[in-house]
Amino acid sequence: MNPSSLSRFAAASVLLAASTAAAPVLLISIDGLKPEYVTQADEHGLKIPNLRRFIPEGTYAEGVVGVVPTVTYPSHTTIVTGVAPAEHGVISNTKFDPLLKNHAGWYWYGRDIRTQTLWEAASRAGITTASINWPVTVAARGVRYLIPEYWRAETEDDLRLIEALSRPDGWLQQLEEKLGPYTNGNETSVAGDDIRTKYSIEIIETTRPGLMTIHLSALDETEHKTAPFSKESCETLEALDGMIGRIVAAASKSDPKTVVAIVSDHGFVRTDYKLNLAAPFVQAGLITVGKPDAISGARTVSDWLASPWPAGGMAGVMLKDPADTAVRERVGRLLQNLAADPDGGVARVIAGAEIGKLGGFPDAAFLVELKPGHQLGYAFSGPLVTPTPSTGMHGYLPDRPEMRASFFIMGPGIARGKQLGVIDMRQIAPTLAAILGVPLPAATQPKLAVSE
Repeated sequence: MNPSSLSRFAAASVLLAASTAAAPVLLISIDGLKPEYVTQADEHGLKIPNLRRFIPEGTYAEGVVGVVPTVTYPSHTTIVTGVAPAEHGVISNTKFDPLLKNHAGWYWYGRDIRTQTLWEAASRAGITTASINWPVTVAARGVRYLIPEYWRAETEDDLRLIEALSRPDGWLQQLEEKLGPYTNGNETSVAGDDIRTKYSIEIIETTRPGLMTIHLSALDETEHKTAPFSKESCETLEALDGMIGRIVAAASKSDPKTVVAIVSDHGFVRTDYKLNLAAPFVQAGLITVGKPDAISGARTVSDWLASPWPAGGMAGVMLKDPADTAVRERVGRLLQNLAADPDGGVARVIAGAEIGKLGGFPDAAFLVELKPGHQLGYAFSGPLVTPTPSTGMHGYLPDRPEMRASFFIMGPGIARGKQLGVIDMRQIAPTLAAILGVPLPAATQPKLAVSE
């Protein structure tokens, strides 16, 4: 990208901003960051000076109670809306797909969000907005400078997809001329986050957004492979800490009034087993397995009466006909039998009105939570439980302390050395909206007391 093109983009952003934020907000998500990584850094031998700054120089939570399910896409959408998944509409990471026709399609698209976001609120107030790799942002309303998180084939062609979906039109390609190729939408390595960091700094310096959101995903991937607080996970976070330092420095240089918030979407537990929940549904005749796909050999489903909707450490169980009481009773008996097996890996089965109180999977007939130490498997046959040593998972019910996410905030006007205790994830969006000086009427929880 030549300097004159960058200057035109920067000038356009200034002209388009009818007003400025009360204070600019930089919101960075470190996917899978348990608060103890920072609050107990010494105990884990972690060298993370940039993240540790937020404790003496800012305000932070002991932990953040998340949403149902405690997985990435519903949680990130709650962080920018202030409401639970049943209200904002992003129910799990993946869409419900009982016939396996959507090829593991995720909630990538901003149109799935049913409530106002921070980006919309800021944009309506004339604040320049930017976002890089944040979940559920393809064509998201209110984001002026956008590089969404998206993938399909997980090949080099995915970069062409991201270029086509970014905006303004042609902007990402011009950035690539200066910075080198952007990364695959599902690249969850340290190297991938380093590229996103480089792009984030360029966006901050050239567009000077009043609200910018950034999603870094390498820690989550490492924890899935090696468990939380493993040597590999700690090394990944140390690398991310350096990236945080670079991004924060760029934001502070661009506007010294910038307030920086570090968040995460969920906690993590070590898992050593997979529970193949679909297998007993097949055995009970509730799922009918079809012939393998002739081209790919992938499994297929030809019909279903009831099917799990997976979310890591839990699943919603959906009925093809919610009014079919006979099937509902069959499924209830099946799940209760699984829960009664001390070696089965099922911790809780929730039904009826209790589901509605949790704010997630609003149309499910049942919720099944696995025991920590177990994660969902996807086999249609074979043993119910299979070993998978030293991996990690989330998605369990948010009342488990292990599932608590993170919230750290620092900047001008933010109290120093203040600990908020345990907070509700839905309080983050109204807190940031207040700092930006914009209304967010859909949020129902009170904002946090983070000011000096």
